[in-house]
Amino acid sequence: MALLARLSLLLVILLVVLSAYLRLDHSGIGCEPWPACYGNIGVPGDSPSASGTYERLLEEASKPLSWATPLHRLVASVLGLLVLGMTLLSLHQREHRLISFSLLALTVFLAWLGIYSEGLHSPAVVMGNLGGGFAMLGLLGWMVVGRSKAKNLPTTGLRSAAIAALCLLVLQIAIGGLTSANFAASACQTLPDCHGSWLPGGDIVTAMDLSRVHEIGSTGMVLGGAERADIHKLHRVTALLAAVMIFFAGAKAVQSGRDFRIIGTTLIALVTLEFALGVSAVISSVPIGVAVAHNWVAALLLLVTLKLLAESQAASG
Repeated sequence: MALLARLSLLLVILLVVLSAYLRLDHSGIGCEPWPACYGNIGVPGDSPSASGTYERLLEEASKPLSWATPLHRLVASVLGLLVLGMTLLSLHQREHRLISFSLLALTVFLAWLGIYSEGLHSPAVVMGNLGGGFAMLGLLGWMVVGRSKAKNLPTTGLRSAAIAALCLLVLQIAIGGLTSANFAASACQTLPDCHGSWLPGGDIVTAMDLSRVHEIGSTGMVLGGAERADIHKLHRVTALLAAVMIFFAGAKAVQSGRDFRIIGTTLIALVTLEFALGVSAVISSVPIGVAVAHNWVAALLLLVTLKLLAESQAASG
């Protein structure tokens, strides 16, 4: 069971990166001319210039998709078999049954979503894919890193800090998904404010509406309004709150003794890197490499925060 869980965790990490790459590439991140081509996901009208632009973007997009899509499908298929094996083994060994069946349900859900989804037209589909992938990452991460031998160590407040950091991190990942689902990566191109504004306005409700389907204009572009800047600003605000809390949890772990020093140092390093990637994305106009790395480091942050929570719970007895 432990070996299957570790192998599955490695595949989920790879799958999260591949999914982010495919989603971001399809949305137009890093396309030419950026950011004018961002959100060109529909079929244009009868305009020759619009049609030519669409065909060129389609040709550019097919290059990375030619290797990323088959690899994504292969990894997902192997992961599905491993999850099925873990589920059967959990019934035999009578352990991790709830997590195993939850993983199997998520695998079936994501497979169904991949077959019947409408691509990036529906925010619900984007959030379903992202949320399902990170949920699998969290469950497998807990199976792998959730065991600890630490007992009765002086860790006053560390568990509470780890829980708060985990909650804010999950919230930040979800809002990051909404930012992507609303094609809002380039909505704010100034730092530290967003074109003179700091906080989101009333249009944030539109950005959080998962029931809608994006309207496509005559040139194949996704139509959007003020909700894009609002969700981007909310992403920045929650990023700051999450970074402060994760940094605090990491610092508290370092202060809690030798048994927690490596975890705390890793957490501080990762959250610093993640924050730097976010700033770099705005400064450098969101190249796809930086955007994918942003997703990957978020996945690593989730795993290390889960490890800190597991260790702090064991230490508190």
